Amino acid sequence: MFVFEYDHTNYKDLFQALATALGVPIENNRLQYPKHVAIGFAQMIEMHGDVQAMAFDYVFTGDYRLKRKKIKDEFYTLWFTEVTAKGNVQVDLDDDNYQISNTAFSTVLLTSSLFDANYELPEGSRAKGLNILLDNQWLAHYLGVDSKSGLLHKYLSMKASRIIMEPLDIEYKKLIYDVIDQVNGSGQFKQIAIQNRIMLLIERFFMRMAVKMETSKLNFKLTREDINRVMEIESLITKDVFNPAPFIPELAKIVNISETKLKNNFKSVYGIPIYQYFQKARMRAAREVLETNKYSIKQVALELGYTNLSNFSTAFRKEFGILPSQLKSG
Repeated sequence: MFVFEYDHTNYKDLFQALATALGVPIENNRLQYPKHVAIGFAQMIEMHGDVQAMAFDYVFTGDYRLKRKKIKDEFYTLWFTEVTAKGNVQVDLDDDNYQISNTAFSTVLLTSSLFDANYELPEGSRAKGLNILLDNQWLAHYLGVDSKSGLLHKYLSMKASRIIMEPLDIEYKKLIYDVIDQVNGSGQFKQIAIQNRIMLLIERFFMRMAVKMETSKLNFKLTREDINRVMEIESLITKDVFNPAPFIPELAKIVNISETKLKNNFKSVYGIPIYQYFQKARMRAAREVLETNKYSIKQVALELGYTNLSNFSTAFRKEFGILPSQLKSG
């Protein structure tokens, strides 16, 4: 097992320490993992002010353990992570511990440097996502709250994982994938695009947090296992949206709960019913394919199972407010 412990408060020092532990160089702010640990990369992203970010995408070729030791200096990290596990994943946040077995899940966590954090993933697992490091004072100013008594402090005082953890929905994933694509690509406005999407991720997370706290939705009575099951179903139905979604009874059997409980829990976590969520993911995928200008509207519609182009256009307009033909012509 590769074990890396750190207590750094900036990604530059963290990258240097990790590169030393792995025995690899850092080139253009990128760390390429050695094959005996993982296949993939971590990329430090330059931002303005006191925001720091790191994108990553790797498959572990051995067991991997990452441990962040708590410190007195107060910093916060947003972890936007998709994991496909090949065994038991262990996550410990201070005294809050949980284990997820042989599944795919995607979450956003807000953690503080005031707490210990430990992440252990088995060989063969894949991790993909984005970490954003936020200075306490900057974040308090950004949110317009008192850092000791406002929204942020209230949020982090609720340490149960069902509150700290929020599943990644398709809107989050789109922004994260855009960042990773931009990091691996090139273009005149690459850096601007990356910074824009990172700020949108920060904004979206805290806006959602504020709404949930105001409406008391953070207190919905779901267990950690309930949320894990729902995340497993979300990953399953969005794995390939060009295929039909499994029926509700089949999905319920996969996670061993009743159909009614699955439907209610999914809506509690993601805000909309399962098939509505799946349809939104399908339309977003269709738009992304059309924006490449490599495929016709008819080809995309047929791939999604639409034999009637009018029905596809209606569904597309319902989601985006424009017809697919308008997108293509633009």
